[in-house]
Amino acid sequence: MHELWLQLYSYWCGIWRYRWYGVLMAWVVVIVGWTYVIQMPDRYESSARVYVDTDSLLRPLLKGLAIQPNVDQRLRIMTQTLLSRPNLGKVLRQTDMDLSVTTPEQEIKLLNQLEKNIHIKGARRDNLYTIAYENTDPQLAQRVVQAILNIFVESTMGASRKDSNTAQQFIGQQIKEYEKLLRTAEQRLMDFKREHVGMMPNEKGDYYQRLQTAVENLRTARTELNMAIGRRDVLKRQLRGEEPVFGFGTGGTGTSSKDSSPAGMRIQSLQAELDEVLLKYTDKHPKVSAIKETIAMLQKREEQQFSLPQKQQGEGEEANEAGEYAVGGNFYYQQMQISLAEAEANIASQEAEVSALEKDVERLHELVDTIPKVEAELAQLNRDYGVYKSNYQQLLTRLESAKMGERVEESPDNVKFKIVEPPIQPLLPSGPDRPLLLTLVLVVAGGAGGALAFFLSQLRPVFYTRRDLEEATGLPVLGPVSMILSGRILWKHRLNLAFLLTFLGLLIAGYGLLVSNYLFGIKMFDTIKHSLF
Repeated sequence: MHELWLQLYSYWCGIWRYRWYGVLMAWVVVIVGWTYVIQMPDRYESSARVYVDTDSLLRPLLKGLAIQPNVDQRLRIMTQTLLSRPNLGKVLRQTDMDLSVTTPEQEIKLLNQLEKNIHIKGARRDNLYTIAYENTDPQLAQRVVQAILNIFVESTMGASRKDSNTAQQFIGQQIKEYEKLLRTAEQRLMDFKREHVGMMPNEKGDYYQRLQTAVENLRTARTELNMAIGRRDVLKRQLRGEEPVFGFGTGGTGTSSKDSSPAGMRIQSLQAELDEVLLKYTDKHPKVSAIKETIAMLQKREEQQFSLPQKQQGEGEEANEAGEYAVGGNFYYQQMQISLAEAEANIASQEAEVSALEKDVERLHELVDTIPKVEAELAQLNRDYGVYKSNYQQLLTRLESAKMGERVEESPDNVKFKIVEPPIQPLLPSGPDRPLLLTLVLVVAGGAGGALAFFLSQLRPVFYTRRDLEEATGLPVLGPVSMILSGRILWKHRLNLAFLLTFLGLLIAGYGLLVSNYLFGIKMFDTIKHSLF
């Protein structure tokens, strides 16, 4: 540690030996540097703050009805591309800066300066943007900021309208194309149906469902035909045992049985119907109960009708009873003939229906290979038509949404630009920071003077300590001999120190005066210029 102090002491002594060279160097650097700083042109900064309000009341109301672009994302993109070459070219033209440009190289240089000196800062959360520009001309600085602000607002709104128009044009072209496809599909479907009349699937289903339904209908019709034939045969058998009798009859062939009476026939018909119903329902079903009650009522009425002739025959009026019975038998016979005719007509109708159903089934069996192909082609045509129609309807809906979105964007309530601080012409310069530059010049001057003195001391070294002498000669040193200075020499040393302190004091005083001039706005140099010129 002691050796380090000795080394530092040697360096200090060497610098002190050439102190006047260092002071002169410092003065030269200070004069040159301060002169340059003083002559630097003033720079004026103009700025503007704009707030973009993207919280529109129309958005929640029109959600799902209109296309709503992402305004926040668009703002971020616009701020990033605001200093593009086309926009900077607009700034040059709007501020008349292009009038001084004569060559493409000058224009490129001017654009680079603009891009370097224009600063845009934005808070994404608050949508608050600051635009600043610095120039030696305060009016030009204001005009540039105003031009950038106008381009920012116009670009944001114009890009929105441009995107909306582009989307509408694209959707319109797609609508025209799908309209052509839809018309072509409609024509193909119409021609196909016209060419395959009678083979189209109906609301009853496809070919196999229609075939199954036709077979079931044929089976049902045949069953009903067999039932009708059975009822007709019953009527025929009853007619064969119910011949009309005239004159006096006996209780043999002239007596009508209960089964051959109209009531008996009705009872038999209801019994057959009851058997069919019981195949489908239980004994407690209302329809079964109603049929049973009707049968019981008819049986009771039939017993009452046959009780009167038997009573009259027991009293001995055989002749009158036989004549009345013959007339009654004739009436019953006529009724049975009518029922038989109705049964024959019903059978003919059932046979015609069975014949028609057999033809349908036979035709469907013949078209077993043709109809499925027709149905498959029809399904494909319907599917294509449905897809085209669905896309066409969706495009129409989206086009209307795009138009509504464009109207929303054109609304003044969609995006609001609020100028918080408009650009103004600055009165005081914003730069350069002369106090800082003056301080840097002073520090550099002191360093330059010290470096020069140190360099000279190393260039012409001397011995300042006994240790240096021992290391240089390699001989032991007994001790130093002090120099006795006379009064005149001491006076010269003191005078030399006074001059040195004076020069350093003047340097510090000049620094303080210059810094105070710029810190407190004294404008000393302007006053000197006005007084001299």
